[in-house]
Amino acid sequence: MRSAPGGGEGRRGFRGQKGCRFNLPRGCRGQSGSLVGTVEPWIAFKAGSYPDKNMRTMIIKYGPLVFGGAAIIMLANGCSSGFMQQKITAGVIEYALSFPDQDPNGLMAGMLPEKTTLSFTENQQVAELSAGMGVFRTVMMVNNDQRSMDYHLSVLSKKLVSKLQEKDMALFNKEEKAMVMLLTDETDTIAGYPCKKAIAIYDGVDQPEIELWYTDRIEVKDPNWFGPYKEIPGVLLRYSIVQYGMRMHLDATSVTPGEIDPSKFVVKTDHEAVPPAVLNYELMEVLSTFSI
Repeated sequence: MRSAPGGGEGRRGFRGQKGCRFNLPRGCRGQSGSLVGTVEPWIAFKAGSYPDKNMRTMIIKYGPLVFGGAAIIMLANGCSSGFMQQKITAGVIEYALSFPDQDPNGLMAGMLPEKTTLSFTENQQVAELSAGMGVFRTVMMVNNDQRSMDYHLSVLSKKLVSKLQEKDMALFNKEEKAMVMLLTDETDTIAGYPCKKAIAIYDGVDQPEIELWYTDRIEVKDPNWFGPYKEIPGVLLRYSIVQYGMRMHLDATSVTPGEIDPSKFVVKTDHEAVPPAVLNYELMEVLSTFSI
């Protein structure tokens, strides 16, 4: 039987009894080229190097467990960094919502939403928001392949839905002003995901710059095509947006990978279909009440 090989970059493992070979990735060996720490006693035992009976008994009992544990630790420390770099293709992002320009003592301040969720697959997204203890609710079902959105609005017993195409988005982004998007190398970690910083610089001196943080570890096709930040090459995890005169700040608090129920992307049949202009008018009427 052979012991663990020493040196020799071409040797990537060691042979056990009966010619069994245990392969290891390059970079997962000690300085001598052999397995480090707890694996060497296991090999030495196999070679009969431990005459002490108690020592042999301990290695028989715990050797395989330690061997497996050592392998897991080595993987976690970088021997399989490619796995850690994998992107997720489905899941749910939860954002904390705040409204920096709103009077915290305003009549409707307590009715403002505190969170929103985004369910996603590689080519679809569903953003859900509820306010006023469920009195006001929006659900935006986005198909990135078709570049379309089914925008649902529910206010008390009134339930509306409108099919929006890319040409209709200007109607819902009237606050969008000319800007230059600056992509930087500054990084941060948000909800456990590495992000890069972008800065939206507006032409108007009265419009402050907006910081946006996005990640490329979430695989969604062209995730920002329908909003003002089309140039951002990733999923936004921290940003601000102005709609219907209200500035909202979104900050991701969690990202939960997992399959999404296909029914999540099915248009609700209990909502009345209306043209985009009608939905836009209803949204303006409802959202204006939150600024009181």
